[in-house]
Amino acid sequence: MNQYVNKKFSHQYKATIGADFLTKEVNVDDRVVTMQIWDTAGQERFQSLGVAFYRGADCCVLVYDVNNAKSFETLESWRDEFLIQASPRGPENFPFVVIGNKIDMEESKRMISQKRAMAWCQSKGNIP
Repeated sequence: MNQYVNKKFSHQYKATIGADFLTKEVNVDDRVVTMQIWDTAGQERFQSLGVAFYRGADCCVLVYDVNNAKSFETLESWRDEFLIQASPRGPENFPFVVIGNKIDMEESKRMISQKRAMAWCQSKGNIP
């Protein structure tokens, strides 16, 4: 998130406690849109915070580590949990985006192929 928004990479890992967010302006269809990007803690003890952070969201970006099979396998539960806690109108049409991060790591360490990720996205209604 920090690298995407601030173009700075930190070699020090800092686990998210609760939630953190950054904002970034992007162009979408010739309009400037301000994205508020939330990083919510993956630990189960923080899941109850989701209601406060997810309500009113216009899109949900699910991120997994291509070198960690468990992170990919939890996408479904994160997606379901988001829909439960956000309670969007028309949940079957709510926009999701899936991003596989850490693609700059050694190819030999990759546990989730692009083909597998694309198949999962297609099974969920062609998530980009």
